[in-house]
Amino acid sequence: MIRALWFLFLLGVLAATSMWLADNPGHMTLVWQGYEIETSAAVLTATFVGFGVITALVYRIWIFVRGVPAGLFRMRRDSRSRRGYVALTRGMVAVAAGDAKEAERQGRRANGLLDDPPLTMLLSAQAAQLSGDGKAAEKFFTEMLERPETEFLGLRGLLNQAVKAGDGPAALKWVRRAYRLQPKSEWVVRTLFDLASRSGHWSEASEALSGAVHGKLLEDKHVKRHRAVLGHQLSMEAEEAGDPAKALSLAKKAQADAPEFVPAATHYAGLLIEQGKPKKAIAVIEAAWREDPHPDLADVYWRASDAADPIKKMKAAQKLASFKAANNETLMMLAKVAIDAGLWGDARKNMMTLGDQGPVSIGYCRLMAKLEEGENINKAAAHEWLVRAADAEPDSAWVCDGCGNRAVGWTALCGKCGGFDSFSWRCPPRVPGITAIADRSAGDMDLLAAPVKAGQEIDGESPPQ
Repeated sequence: MIRALWFLFLLGVLAATSMWLADNPGHMTLVWQGYEIETSAAVLTATFVGFGVITALVYRIWIFVRGVPAGLFRMRRDSRSRRGYVALTRGMVAVAAGDAKEAERQGRRANGLLDDPPLTMLLSAQAAQLSGDGKAAEKFFTEMLERPETEFLGLRGLLNQAVKAGDGPAALKWVRRAYRLQPKSEWVVRTLFDLASRSGHWSEASEALSGAVHGKLLEDKHVKRHRAVLGHQLSMEAEEAGDPAKALSLAKKAQADAPEFVPAATHYAGLLIEQGKPKKAIAVIEAAWREDPHPDLADVYWRASDAADPIKKMKAAQKLASFKAANNETLMMLAKVAIDAGLWGDARKNMMTLGDQGPVSIGYCRLMAKLEEGENINKAAAHEWLVRAADAEPDSAWVCDGCGNRAVGWTALCGKCGGFDSFSWRCPPRVPGITAIADRSAGDMDLLAAPVKAGQEIDGESPPQ
């Protein structure tokens, strides 16, 4: 609308000027190089206007002719780009659909049409991965590392290749480089923590965990537990390196982060005992027992309480039991100590209470056999309990939540699946073959109760320490 009004305005000005010149033609004489030209002002003005219009047209024609080659080149380039991006799109769709051949074909076509190496390299790498050509995929991803805009994508591709191939050191190398580029990336921080912890690089895993906390990438309930496990491992490393002060400081933080974490509590209490602080060790064990009773806690408690003989151990056990009296582990602990002290009445009372709370375990049957033989010297009753052990529930053990692997002693890494902090103290699934206990006599009781070395796995190979 504004342009139309402006055109009408100019047209009006031109008409008014023309009318004014027609009413006032005037007279002009031009003398130049011996020539004399006489004309009116209107004709001279019209001549200049016409010359200007012709000049503008000639200039437009010259610009058009001059731009024809560039326009043709631009049209050809745009056409190639359109066809290249169509090929790129079709290649990505083929990758998503799992069509390796079509993805490779479209990747080659896009590479020939597009002057955009990052995109075409990514498609070619994904197509190579899809077809199972790991070397070609690695080649493309490595080339991507040379460009700043694609370095991160190349690192992610190489990391996935290494993880898929089970090459832990290579995967850790690539994720470290990715972390330097993008320290706030959620998947990078999580992957670094996972790989570092599974590889036993506790300090590096702790740094990654701190980064995840700072970026709010993990839930609080997982952070404290992970921090406690890593602190416990670092404390044991410091102890092995001969730095008891650092070991004690790290153990204290680990136990504070997760009071229910039995390995951290027992280790911290043990360090306190070694440094002549048994009262603090007793307080740590009692706090941990209140959270989650466990046989390992009781073993350290006897040391801290200087309960060497059975009577002193019984007194210490009764005090410890007061922090969580109704728990099965508490009742079992009291029964064991009472049997060792020859307090048959107390032992039977606790065993009866324990037996009324649910299915009996193998350990319960063994204790009952020991009780019958010790109190009544009844080998037949003891043998009967050993026979019942064949059908009893398995005793609680450290069981991997990821693969079901069992171990007597807790370890940070599962020796079978490599899971980090995957062991929990619980009743494992029943294992066939336990019926061999039924063939044991009461005289084999000590053999049946022989301890397994702490940390030795039952179902798998020995875990990494």
